[in-house]
Amino acid sequence: MAPGLVETHYQPTTTSTSLPTAKTSNVDSYVPGRTIVKKHAIPYKYEDLRPHFPNITWPAYTEIPYADKGQLGDPNFKNLFASATDVFDYNPKIGTEVHGVDLANLTDTQKNDLARLIATRGVVFFRNQKNFSIDEQRELGKYFGELHKHATTGVPKREGLEDVHVIYTGEESPDLRALFTPSFLWHSDVRLHQHVRHSIEFINTIR
Repeated sequence: MAPGLVETHYQPTTTSTSLPTAKTSNVDSYVPGRTIVKKHAIPYKYEDLRPHFPNITWPAYTEIPYADKGQLGDPNFKNLFASATDVFDYNPKIGTEVHGVDLANLTDTQKNDLARLIATRGVVFFRNQKNFSIDEQRELGKYFGELHKHATTGVPKREGLEDVHVIYTGEESPDLRALFTPSFLWHSDVRLHQHVRHSIEFINTIR
């Protein structure tokens, strides 16, 4: 018998392979400032720094002697930049970012350069500070003068940090976005006081 041409019919096999689920997108429904905050079940790492409002009072402000440490700094910031790995400006007028400098272990000459750099550039950013806790921040701040107590907002739950101003938004925070713009909610200022000379402010972002 001569061989014949037989058409083989395809038989699909059944497997349990699942297709990847497409990620849900909110592009079409996005509204600025209305993203739902994700809930977290784990305890908050910085619980002791959450704000509270203790019933305390402080003495009235009096004149505080002030010495501008920036005047002692090097014009080229050579002491501060001795350990830097990179430095660049955000724009010609304001904002500089410095890499490789450990703020928790500055010498006095480096601190003087830091004060001069802040006075020159207005805002200076130092990323990835591994050893710069709230205690190290306060110690650095004390070098430049007496720390200011911010009387209009909460202070950390941990005692002894009344000179720390907490800017906090958490899962249980009331939603005030309909009342204020995001830029207004981000921070709170006190009016200039005749006995308070604001020199340097340290802002550390944690989450």
